[in-house]
Amino acid sequence: MALRLRSPALIWGPAFILAATGATLRFLRPGHPALPAISATLLGLLTLRMGVMVLDWRRGHLPGTRILLPAVLVAEGLGLLVTPASALAGRIRLGTALVLEILLLGLALKVWKGTKGVPGAWPEERLALAFEAFVPPRAARLMALELVMLGSALRFLCGGFRDLAPTGLSHHRESALRSLLPALPLLIPADMLLIHALFPRMAPWMRWTLHGSTVYAVLWMFGFYATLKARPHQIVDGQLHLRLGLLKSVVVPRGQVRSAAPLPEFDDDWARHRHMKGVQKLVAAGAPVLELRLASPVAVRGLLGPGRPTDRLAVSMDDPAAFLASLESSCA
Repeated sequence: MALRLRSPALIWGPAFILAATGATLRFLRPGHPALPAISATLLGLLTLRMGVMVLDWRRGHLPGTRILLPAVLVAEGLGLLVTPASALAGRIRLGTALVLEILLLGLALKVWKGTKGVPGAWPEERLALAFEAFVPPRAARLMALELVMLGSALRFLCGGFRDLAPTGLSHHRESALRSLLPALPLLIPADMLLIHALFPRMAPWMRWTLHGSTVYAVLWMFGFYATLKARPHQIVDGQLHLRLGLLKSVVVPRGQVRSAAPLPEFDDDWARHRHMKGVQKLVAAGAPVLELRLASPVAVRGLLGPGRPTDRLAVSMDDPAAFLASLESSCA
């Protein structure tokens, strides 16, 4: 049987290696003579990938809008290689990137408003469908999840923390993250002072990149807690909806749950690791955990889509007794 290799793998594999090599050289030796050749090769691989996408579009396998972003990247790359560096060229490229960002944010805002009042429609699902017109499905899902996570964080910080949790079986009250929230903003000034004290000669762009990543991480933690609170576990029409904020979710028919019980006591971490092997975890650290054994395997949906099917789930609960009572009443 002939071996069939996918063209994206043949292109993105070398591209990743070249990009990592170029980034390392640029960081360690900014004027290395190999950098222009690496940049030209990367641009050639991207152009080749765009050519494959054009062929797929001509065959009807791909929407034409998916070619837009690679075409902009190729044009920007050619501009960097052909035209000399200048303030005007830098402003034009920055303006192009800002226009793309504004267009994507405008699309996200339009889709977000469209999800209001639509029962059973999560914003990230609608956003991912809209973004799939421009990027591959997995990338679209990641972009949508990040936008919803950051939007949830900003809403939470701007007064959303006063909102009552929806009806359901919560697992945010007993999570360790709840007690850490008041201290999280202190990480930002601490990060600035520490980096300035330890690396006074660090390049400004690298320093601000690290500061920005700290701010992003703090917002991400607030967003995770906000979605943890806004999306409790629920039992609806005989279906058990289990969620871990935006990170994981699964729907299990009530009749498929063979048993639900707290995790046993373990003598050491190795025993715990052996017991939890093959278990999908929807666990908020610090909250009590129940182990569900199912009659047939289910696939838990994560950041990149459905994972490997499993018949064992570890699920955190603020009130395990209430969850077990809800399971029994729904069964009755």
